[in-house]
Amino acid sequence: MPEIAAVVREALRADFIGTGQHRGRKKKRIISAGALHPVKCAIIGASGNVVIYDDDLDIFSSAEPRDADRLKAFNKKCADVLPFAQCHVLALMADSGTLSTVYSNAQSLMWRDAGAVLQILALVSEVFNLGFCPLGILGQEVADALLPDGHRFIGVGVAAVGRHLCE
Repeated sequence: MPEIAAVVREALRADFIGTGQHRGRKKKRIISAGALHPVKCAIIGASGNVVIYDDDLDIFSSAEPRDADRLKAFNKKCADVLPFAQCHVLALMADSGTLSTVYSNAQSLMWRDAGAVLQILALVSEVFNLGFCPLGILGQEVADALLPDGHRFIGVGVAAVGRHLCE
């Protein structure tokens, strides 16, 4: 998993975090409305272990699902899309409240940001010589499995990342 973590870190790490009147704004390699960067990433291993990347602190933390059945349902959905894949899965979740504090109709900006994150993750995966495949599912189950009821995170994309089969 070190390569997968390196991909996530390189793509999502904040190079600068604002203070004072710019508190909450970040400079990253990814475009984001208002430099708010609402998209977060969970890495789900083949064994079902979950690691969350905190771009504010630049650390990875292990996470225990609050609802293991929802996480199992998510893993099954991923296996239905890529039944023979031996990979890690990246689940993207966006804080729906972050952008709405600054913008009206913030949902479209959230989806644009999520697409930009997937694009950069794909590019960085290539640099690390890893295969990358967006699964075409949103991954709401991951947010619901990890976070308490009433959270404001929305699943905004899922991708598989790992070694190429020919290697």
